[in-house]
Amino acid sequence: MTGAARETMFEPTRFRAAIFDLDGTLVHSEHVWERAKVEVTARYGKRPSQALLDAHVGRGLKDFLDELFGMPLTPDMRRAIGEQIGAEADLWLDKLREPVPGAREWLVSLAEAGLRIAICSSSPRRHIEGALEMLDVTDVVELAVSGAELPVGKPDPLPFLTTLDRLGLAAADAFAIEDSVPGARAATGAGLFTLAIGPGCTGPAYDFCHLRAESYAGLHHPAPRPAPGVNR
Repeated sequence: MTGAARETMFEPTRFRAAIFDLDGTLVHSEHVWERAKVEVTARYGKRPSQALLDAHVGRGLKDFLDELFGMPLTPDMRRAIGEQIGAEADLWLDKLREPVPGAREWLVSLAEAGLRIAICSSSPRRHIEGALEMLDVTDVVELAVSGAELPVGKPDPLPFLTTLDRLGLAAADAFAIEDSVPGARAATGAGLFTLAIGPGCTGPAYDFCHLRAESYAGLHHPAPRPAPGVNR
């Protein structure tokens, strides 16, 4: 079944919450993280291939660094390199991060329809907060969960399970919006209805997702919830 055909059966207001990934889903910033990874790992005499960088889009740094160095790193070394990569990204994110077309408008329409909005991202918390400020959605996002603060990140379902737990919701009460295979695997692994959205997301790699779309264009914008005391 095509992504377009699936979309016609999708009604977001049957859920109580929408859980958005960040990088690639709400903002374009993976190119900044790629630059930071290349710059920092070069200090250690390493040069990640494009294939390795692509394979770890939407995932935390642990597996990327272990694979690049060819061995499991000590927690202290992994933390030190990760902090350097984060600091390098800090230099460029505000200048190079861009909103994904249509993402903010759809997120706001869901919030206005009464859905609770959460973020579940592999990024450090400060980068999540900076992106939400740039998008001007801090007032409608109830919760942000950073996989960088958890024992394991995507594609493990723990980040989404943690988000559900903090929202106090069952998996059936929420749906996830992702743009990468590891992120979508994490969401479906947590039992969430999963929308994969972005260039290439209607391809066969995303066949396991419940709904697929190349962009936010054409997604249903639910009607705003009536104000208290207003009859329709």
